[in-house]
Amino acid sequence: MPSPFSLFRKKSTTRTFKDFYAEWFDTLKNNLLPLLRQSLSSPLHTLISFRIDLLLQHFLSYYDSLDLAASSDVSYLLFPSSWRNPLEIPFLFLGDLHPYLFTNLLRSFIDEANNRRDEDDGETDGFLPSGRNQIGQNLEFLDKPWQFPVAWKNPSKSMITRIEQIECGLRLMVPGLVSRVRKAQAAIMGKIAEDCVSCEGKKKEIDEAVKEEMEEMVAVFLDANRLRRTVISEIIDPTNVYQGALFLEALSQFLVGFRDPILLAEFERCNMPILRFC
Repeated sequence: MPSPFSLFRKKSTTRTFKDFYAEWFDTLKNNLLPLLRQSLSSPLHTLISFRIDLLLQHFLSYYDSLDLAASSDVSYLLFPSSWRNPLEIPFLFLGDLHPYLFTNLLRSFIDEANNRRDEDDGETDGFLPSGRNQIGQNLEFLDKPWQFPVAWKNPSKSMITRIEQIECGLRLMVPGLVSRVRKAQAAIMGKIAEDCVSCEGKKKEIDEAVKEEMEEMVAVFLDANRLRRTVISEIIDPTNVYQGALFLEALSQFLVGFRDPILLAEFERCNMPILRFC
């Protein structure tokens, strides 16, 4: 008997989103991320800015494509166990990365910069303006201009206010999305149970019965994507070129890390249960 979630499928496509994601990921890992990292050692402000924009548009185009795919088969995206590996799945919220991950990543830069400032008693994070390291820490910055190690030190008041506004918006919107998807799921299951009896399991009648609830699931998915897209854009908007570059580099590396074979093998050997966001 087919899964009840197969009722979400409106039409078949010759190219699955799994294929698209594989190509998108390959471009991220082997093209755009190396290009951004290459530009981080360049003194050319405009080159870094150009590479940031390329990477940002790559992420935004991914969510645009995710929206289009939802109109074809939202269940394939909401329950992506067939094309997401076990390391990715615990971090998913309504089919993709939880938007809290974006703001938590941003906060990690600020917290790390503040911790280094406290440890160094007011020194410039152990770095000389030339980018040479004084205390043997943060060696990953040695090939970057000196602005990168201090990019997140003492962020402006307007920057902190903007971050707090983004976080406040997430605290309001995420619970609402969770509530909507739970109500839609309950309504769909109720319709399936009810109409399997009254229609004696006839697929045509059941499809019609769950159509309205299916459209709500699609709407929730699109709203979750819109939230992710908005959060990324609003994070990048107030940042300077060095902050934006470090944030997108870290976000990209986070995704690349999911596909690291060594890390994945260690995860699969772990017996501790992992909680999902949703």
